[in-house]
Amino acid sequence: MNCQSDEKRMREVEQEWYAMQGFKTDIKCHFYYDESNNCRKFWVRTNQKNLEKEFNVNPYEDFVLAGVVAKQELDVSFEELARLLKLQKNVTEIKFKNQFSKGDFLGCMSRKRVGYLFQWINEKGLFIHYTHVNNLYYAIVEIIDSIMLPEEIDEMGFNYFSIKNTFYEMLHGKEKELQNIMFRYEFPNIKKDKISGFISELLQLFPLRCEQTLEEKFITGMIKRAEQSDELVFLEGNTDYVMQESFEIFYYDGPRKYFNAMHIYDIETEIQATEKDSVPTYLGEQLNNMEYVDSKSNVLIQVSDVIAGIWGKLMIYINNKDNNAIRKDVENLNKTQIENINMLRYLREKSDMYNKGFLMSVTALSVIDRINFLFDLCKVRAEKLS
Repeated sequence: MNCQSDEKRMREVEQEWYAMQGFKTDIKCHFYYDESNNCRKFWVRTNQKNLEKEFNVNPYEDFVLAGVVAKQELDVSFEELARLLKLQKNVTEIKFKNQFSKGDFLGCMSRKRVGYLFQWINEKGLFIHYTHVNNLYYAIVEIIDSIMLPEEIDEMGFNYFSIKNTFYEMLHGKEKELQNIMFRYEFPNIKKDKISGFISELLQLFPLRCEQTLEEKFITGMIKRAEQSDELVFLEGNTDYVMQESFEIFYYDGPRKYFNAMHIYDIETEIQATEKDSVPTYLGEQLNNMEYVDSKSNVLIQVSDVIAGIWGKLMIYINNKDNNAIRKDVENLNKTQIENINMLRYLREKSDMYNKGFLMSVTALSVIDRINFLFDLCKVRAEKLS
């Protein structure tokens, strides 16, 4: 009885937190999902050809689970949408990689078909939604959570998420050295007798203290303190070398958050395999509001595949560019690219205004700032072109 009471209170606290963030969790919408850049698992390994240590995938190719949201079920005609997108008559399914992908993100934005789809999404009253996960950020912030408490950060006058952002930026661009350290210490399963060595080598990746900002000095001091510790709570008891066992948790985030909504996914065999013997649960309640369908039979799943693909390309672009490079790129974009990026910005803002919970970013604040920087620049250029 106490267990049930605790679970009920945890659900209430969670819903209260969502409400404070501007999430409308009681909506009765239909969410459609597909994924992009799904590496299934993220780990550090030895390259069998050159014996160097490496991540199994590019750590800046964000996992993306995204799609569209309809306020109510829609009867969508594939033939109508196919004509609008000017697809060949023998095409039976809309797929990002077949009809929309063209090199990198900016290349995709050069296709007029992208704009046709964005306009259609808007005219149908649909919203977009996404969750994207920066693999490197998601892995290394466990270090911060293991060496300092949010209360300590607050007491020293710093912001919890800003500290994580600064820590990420301190290690950004040092992937080769970081991979070697992670492999050497079997990250994220650091043994107690190796904590001091791990911390010592990590500190060597930081800028010289005289070159550090105030936040960087705080982080350096807190990490140095951990050198004497015999515990890194979130970096123990895990599988050696494996930083992300799977992305399953993100598939259940929508159904548990929006409990009155229906959540429709493209067939995902690995996730479904874990559900074969039982209905997934969260805090003692079954998640009966999710289903998997063959994308060939559902146009909105196909549209979600395009949204996931585009957002995946966008995050690869953003993760590998600084503001100066973005500014130069925008100056050289053609009219179609500007219009398409501006329309994507509009759909994002429209969705955010309807429900802030539709747009979820597990990444550094600086990355989100660069997304906004790109959209702001393109908005200005679009206004000049109009």
